[in-house]
Amino acid sequence: MIIFLTSLYFIYGFILFYTYSKGFSLLRYLLKRKNINVQLTIELIFIVLTSLIVFTSQPTNWIVGLIMLFHVCGVVWIITNPESYYSMADDPSLDIDTLEISTSLILIGIGIFVYFSRII
Repeated sequence: MIIFLTSLYFIYGFILFYTYSKGFSLLRYLLKRKNINVQLTIELIFIVLTSLIVFTSQPTNWIVGLIMLFHVCGVVWIITNPESYYSMADDPSLDIDTLEISTSLILIGIGIFVYFSRII
C-alpha cells in the first residue's frame, strides 16, 4: 500500500509539472472556484489511502499520519472557509509559476518521505 501511495504522489507531482511545462497548468485549473469538487475528490483519495496505511500498520506510521493530517486540514479549510482559500489563491502578489513548480516538487518529496517511512 505504501508503494501505491508513493507512486500516486509521484504521478500527481509529475502530472502537475508536465502540464505546467506544456502550458496547460492543472494547478490553475484546480484553483478555480468552479472546480472545487475535483480538488476535494483528489484530496479525499489521498486521505483515504493515507488513513488506510496509518490505521492498518503496526507500529503506527507517524510520517504518513502527519501527511494525512495536512490533507485533512486542507479539506477542512476549503470546506469551512472557501473565501479565505480562494482569496489566497487569487492574490496578485502570489507568483503562480513558482507555486506550480514548488507544488510538484513538494508532492514528489512527499512521495519520497512516504516511501522511506517504511524504514523509519
